[in-house]
Amino acid sequence: MMYTLFLCLRYLTRKKIVVFPILAVWLCVMMLIIVNSIMTGFVNRVRSAGRGLMGDVVIQSRSAAGFPYYAQIQKRINRLPQVAASTPVVNAYGLFNLPNFQTSMGVEIVGIDPATQSQVSHFGADLFWQHAAPLQAAADLAQAQFPASRQSLLIYAQARLKKAINREEKLRKKLMAMPAITPTTWFAAIRHHWQVITREDWENANYAVDRSFRDLGYLRRLPANSTFASDAALRRALVPAVVTFKPPPQARQRYASPADEPTNGCIIGVDLGLYQKDRFGHYHRPADVRFSPAILTVVPVTLRSTLAMPQSHRFQIVDDCRTRVFTADSSQVYAPFKVVQKMAFMQRQDLLGGGTRPARCSQIQIRVHGDSSHAAVVAARAAIAAVVHQYARKHPRLQDAGLQIQTWDQVQAQYIRAVDNERDLITFLLGLMSMVVVVVIFLIFFMIVRDKTRDIGIIKAIGGSEAGVGTIFLLYGLLISAAGALPGMLAGVEFVRHDNYIHDHILWRYFGISIWNRKIYIFSRIPDQVDMHAVITIVALAILAGLVGAFIPALIASLQDPVEALRYE
Repeated sequence: MMYTLFLCLRYLTRKKIVVFPILAVWLCVMMLIIVNSIMTGFVNRVRSAGRGLMGDVVIQSRSAAGFPYYAQIQKRINRLPQVAASTPVVNAYGLFNLPNFQTSMGVEIVGIDPATQSQVSHFGADLFWQHAAPLQAAADLAQAQFPASRQSLLIYAQARLKKAINREEKLRKKLMAMPAITPTTWFAAIRHHWQVITREDWENANYAVDRSFRDLGYLRRLPANSTFASDAALRRALVPAVVTFKPPPQARQRYASPADEPTNGCIIGVDLGLYQKDRFGHYHRPADVRFSPAILTVVPVTLRSTLAMPQSHRFQIVDDCRTRVFTADSSQVYAPFKVVQKMAFMQRQDLLGGGTRPARCSQIQIRVHGDSSHAAVVAARAAIAAVVHQYARKHPRLQDAGLQIQTWDQVQAQYIRAVDNERDLITFLLGLMSMVVVVVIFLIFFMIVRDKTRDIGIIKAIGGSEAGVGTIFLLYGLLISAAGALPGMLAGVEFVRHDNYIHDHILWRYFGISIWNRKIYIFSRIPDQVDMHAVITIVALAILAGLVGAFIPALIASLQDPVEALRYE
């Protein structure tokens, strides 16, 4: 069988036409890896954002008026070994009014306890001023010499600020010096593009200046004599241990007297319309938005599904939240649980005829132990449902509320299924297009078999078997597929890992092509994580496609009559 391998390698190195099937396999493998990895990254980000929005399991009512006895239910489910944390939530609809901006909008008002909500969901990590901004400050200062004192960190931060200001000033002068573009010139479009690039560089430099000022602000709030052994210690000092609605001391500077300052704070969704988002995904937060007064008006829904008298309360904006779920970030305002509960008439009430009406909430959100396993979440949901149904049998009011106990993916099944279907559809269509590999290999091998008819006759005449002749072309197809699949795999993996650089610094900067505009999309970066299981599957399918394309020509070659083959001209 040594002649089989010898002839395969000879055909592979002497036949220039084999370059075309190798390139076809290369490009198809690369394309499928890129598309599958990026789309899978989108799906994973959507799932992570949806899960971080509400925890693992949700107990909710079909009624807008909520359900009673939530505290008793929460107490019982907290005893389950599967439950790690739980928190009640009140959902209400109303108006969000900003007197200083003379604007108002319809919003969903969400009443939460920020401490327990952060234990159940990603709420604490989604806040900007209480989490993301101090983390950014710690990252900016991570290159300082540690151990470091507060004073040395201030000097380092001031040097970074000076450098950022110098760069911003240089780019601003460059932008101002650019001449006006006359559309009559043939290269006007190119000049306009470079003006856009320069303006974006200046906007990025301006953002860096704002960020450096913000870093200095966080450092100045640290104790005067504090020292930090490492950047991790600095991070712990900058990031608050517990998130809160309470306005910080610097908020008092915005109000003429303590009596004018609202006592309660609220947190707005980052896409509510108060911030501008640039092409790079940076949110530009005007200084006058934070700590500005706001009026929330709730329209309560009674147990009889009628509307009650609207209730209003003064707040001040203390933070903004970016969950990366657009429906939440563009419509939700968060406020203290007890305050929203009272505004929605869901608090405990004394009845005129005697007795009391128990307090109500809209949801109980739950985080379970071992939530990385879907089976653990499903098992926890079953245990929670058993406890809730057992308690509901003793309280008819709960039965009337129509309680639903669902996992997070069941609550958001329609949204997640749509994203999954998009990924599967695109991968399927590209897979169909990639069938060209089979066709190309089949045609080229058919031509090779026709051209090598006399060679096949000679091999058979000197004792070559049908299986041996067929194996020559099958092994030939295997080598061609492997020669294309392996470089395609490397090219696809490297493209995915550097896709943000390729997009921003090559496609956009030099060719003016913008595929991923962060101003529009929720996520600031193109997914750049490679799913190696999918990569291995795609490579294996590409090699299999090569074997399928070579099978029929190999069968034709193996069945040829040696006498007729030797007569072939």
